[in-house]
Amino acid sequence: MKFIEFSRYLQRLEETTKRLEMIDILTELISALDVEETDKAIYLASGYIKAPFESVRFNIAEKMMFRIIEQTFSTPQKPDIRKEITKIYTDTGDLGNVVFELKKSMKKHKEPIISEVYSRLYEIAQITGTGSQDLKISKTSGLIKEVDPLSAKHITRIVLGTMRLGFTELTIIAALSNFLKNKSLAPEIEKKYNIHPDIGLIAKEIKRKGIKGIENIKMEVGVPVLSQKAQRVSGMEEILKRINKAWAEFKFDGTRVQLHFAKDGNYQRAKLDDSNTQKDLFEDKKDNFFIKTFTRNLEETTYQYPEIIEAAKKQIKANSVILDGEGIGYNKETGRFLPFQETIQRKRKYNIAETAKKIPFKYFVFDILYLNGKSVIEKPLAERRKLLTEIIQPGQVIEVDDHIETEEFEKLEEYFELAKSKGLEGIVVKTPEDPYQAGARSYSWIKYKTADQKLLSDTIDCVVLGYYHGRGVRSKFGIGGFLVGVYDKEKNTYKTVSKIGTGLTEEDLMFLKKECDKIKIKERPKNVEINKLLNPDVFVEPKIVVEIGADEITVSPTHTAGFALRFPRLIKFRPDKSPEDSTSINEIQKMYKNQRKGK
Repeated sequence: MKFIEFSRYLQRLEETTKRLEMIDILTELISALDVEETDKAIYLASGYIKAPFESVRFNIAEKMMFRIIEQTFSTPQKPDIRKEITKIYTDTGDLGNVVFELKKSMKKHKEPIISEVYSRLYEIAQITGTGSQDLKISKTSGLIKEVDPLSAKHITRIVLGTMRLGFTELTIIAALSNFLKNKSLAPEIEKKYNIHPDIGLIAKEIKRKGIKGIENIKMEVGVPVLSQKAQRVSGMEEILKRINKAWAEFKFDGTRVQLHFAKDGNYQRAKLDDSNTQKDLFEDKKDNFFIKTFTRNLEETTYQYPEIIEAAKKQIKANSVILDGEGIGYNKETGRFLPFQETIQRKRKYNIAETAKKIPFKYFVFDILYLNGKSVIEKPLAERRKLLTEIIQPGQVIEVDDHIETEEFEKLEEYFELAKSKGLEGIVVKTPEDPYQAGARSYSWIKYKTADQKLLSDTIDCVVLGYYHGRGVRSKFGIGGFLVGVYDKEKNTYKTVSKIGTGLTEEDLMFLKKECDKIKIKERPKNVEINKLLNPDVFVEPKIVVEIGADEITVSPTHTAGFALRFPRLIKFRPDKSPEDSTSINEIQKMYKNQRKGK
């Protein structure tokens, strides 16, 4: 398919906010693609060059893109093109639109196919080292010069990571089931995606062989598995109504860490075809180990945890394994665990060794997903835990998470109080007979957290949708409050639930503005529903997750979620969570009903 034709599909996706229309357009696109270009088209339409866990990035920000555009359109007749670029950008707030407008005056262009454009984009993303900026500018400019205006617009957005077409992998999965003319296959495709989240590969194999094409896509070391998540309940009494025999573990207020480990040549990525290759980001050639860690957002974080890497070599007695657990900082002198805001300081690119000394880490493993070349997620939790205790040897860094099993309310309550006494967040109660449900949030796992009695019985994870300019004392910060929402999975939209302006420190305000300004946009994102009365002064992409506490949830005719938070306050920032992991509309409804029962 020619890239200009592909760009027309992208434009159609951009012009609709309706999920069913998006599914239809994607179905049509998948049907029109050749097998060998299917994965590439799906990656590009999703706004990336490879599956997210592959960590292939362009590393081209707005400032560099301005230089690219200048180099592309500067001519002897237009020596001061920057003024024109700035004017269009001020009017539209989108460098993709800037390129589109400027390209209109350039009559000649080529019509490369998707694979050609993809290869050149991939080459640009791979450029590193001395002189890399100038080379990236030159090659990106050269590509933009060659293509038509519409293609140039979308290429610019792909490079900047600002596609914002409003669909997710679940939308693509629905389109794939449509392509197969069998909507009932969507759960089967989603289940495969949950253990191997490479939607480009899945689409390509379905295009090649139909639903049978994904049979050979398996769980494997080096490819993160989507984490199972816990549901919430109204009180401890409800836990034992849902789970007869409770398996309770401590809930650490840390960061989710999925560890992939292989040794002695037991690591080999499956190759369904010659184009499916893997670049090892951490491989100890000397000791013949392959080790990687991932967050629940599929972000590769191996370099952040040198102590986990060294401990894995000594403590794991297996040929290959995938572990799920929680990393948390602790005080070596007192043994007490550190608050989340200190633990999350380990999430950095620089001064890693120094920070590791200041904030030592423990990795509490609570599950095993893969062992010696085979998935074990279908085994009951009790069996998986037995495997864990067999392969994890005693050590200072990696520990198998403690647990109790009980049918008695009093013992469960005692265990919860023990968690509180240790300064932990609470407990997670699981069903010992259940398999690991990758990507799911179900009552197989139930979280019950410690909370200030003045607040709701649980906090709410919200997504920042924009901020308001500060007034009075806060005018010097340029931000006085912010708007948050929650996720509606069925409609793939974010709906507002609260404005927050109290309980914010100067550090909170400065940090939030800095992070928001990195992702600010001209207009409301099309996957965000906001009452005009609540429009923020600055819109942002729905990416930043915050944990919010409140006195109660009330019905609201103003907020698009239908509910509002009374006396909301910021608890902490959650960079370890994705927007889709925020509290759902259904959970808000349940929390509202539960609080009414308690009154």
